Amino acid sequence: MTDVQPSVAGERAGPDGSRSGRAGKAAFVGTVLEYYDFSLYGSAAATVFGTVFFAGSSPFLATLQSVATFAVAFLVRPIAGAVLGSVGDRVGRRRVLVGTMLVMGVATMGIGLVPGYATLGAAAPVLLVALRVLQGIGASAEFGGATLVAVEFARPGRRGLLGSLPGTGAALGGVLGTLMLLAVSSLTTPEQFLDWGWRIPFLLSAVLVGYGIWLRRHLPETPEYRRAEEAGATVRTPLREILRTRRREVLAIIAIVTAQTGFGYFYIVFVVSYAGGEQVGLSRTVTFAALLSAQLAGTVFTPFFGALSDRIGLRPVIAFGLALSAVLAFPFFALVRGDWPPGLFIAMILANGVAATAIVAVAGTLVTELFDPGVRYSGMGLARETGNMIGAAATPLLAVQLAHLGAGTWPLSLLLLALSAIGTLGLLAVRRRSRAVVTS
Repeated sequence: MTDVQPSVAGERAGPDGSRSGRAGKAAFVGTVLEYYDFSLYGSAAATVFGTVFFAGSSPFLATLQSVATFAVAFLVRPIAGAVLGSVGDRVGRRRVLVGTMLVMGVATMGIGLVPGYATLGAAAPVLLVALRVLQGIGASAEFGGATLVAVEFARPGRRGLLGSLPGTGAALGGVLGTLMLLAVSSLTTPEQFLDWGWRIPFLLSAVLVGYGIWLRRHLPETPEYRRAEEAGATVRTPLREILRTRRREVLAIIAIVTAQTGFGYFYIVFVVSYAGGEQVGLSRTVTFAALLSAQLAGTVFTPFFGALSDRIGLRPVIAFGLALSAVLAFPFFALVRGDWPPGLFIAMILANGVAATAIVAVAGTLVTELFDPGVRYSGMGLARETGNMIGAAATPLLAVQLAHLGAGTWPLSLLLLALSAIGTLGLLAVRRRSRAVVTS
């Protein structure tokens, strides 16, 4: 693999050094929007959409259908991520990232305008799913592309920190989404919230969309991509090249991202529904506040773990997150009790705010380091979004069904242990194949 870091430093010398800051800001804002959207949708799917869009179903079936609409966007993401990543490797990062932000913004605002089942009947959930799929297409190349832009502008010794900015944006986006839902639910009656209050945060995403598009339109192409283009290192079929020469890395990243997103959406989607449902019985305000606390912790710990990876390596940070997630698998549910609300806060902060954050903070940089610039976006799109499809789409759905079995919480704890094992296997495969890159 070609070492590109020294020339990156040269690109940043002198008056062009501010481009790194602009690149970081552009990456940060995009993932704020992506995870503002996804946090809104995940929390609304767990608490609102079952009543608004699936009113004719039983409570369990409405919850399952509602969470399924959250999952459906991830089914299109591997194809969309591979295609858009391939475009990004051929025409550059900036154009793709402007397009992804526009698509995501239109879809999110559209969700806030869709009438409910009482108005449109069966057409309401169909429209919801269509917009959710559109949201997934836009998101498929967003986080990966934002990470590439941040890392490809970074100086040596700061790639972990700069690469963690999209993860920091994701955590902050989750904070903003949860905070908006918490504020609206606190200022409205339950009837008003179900009728129109939940729509307000979706419509307010227009502010982030406008700023993000303006910022990205003025961003230059990354130095690493320009050099690859000038050297003739780009290829006409980057996906074919990835599958021919980097199959092992693709499989390893799929495993790591399956664990990463599985943990994240287990807490964001399933636990919010579980803690506020019949099993635990905590109020919506308490569950949203606990999620908000975990997301605030993630906002602090993401850049910390990114900077730490520049000192000790990417792999040890991810290994820590996977190990802590496994350790917490059984204690997590011991803490989540209806008679002790502080337990939910402690569990969510430790599991989501610290353990899952350690993985997401540096996983994007790890993927970036495993592929050459001319095929990097394609590799990111294919591997990361396939892991997203498996982890983020399947985990909440599986968790809802496991909780419905009536066998207690141990099947849910085993699910968390399985995610940790999958991620560990992927990390071990990366170490064997790319030890020099990952530990440097």
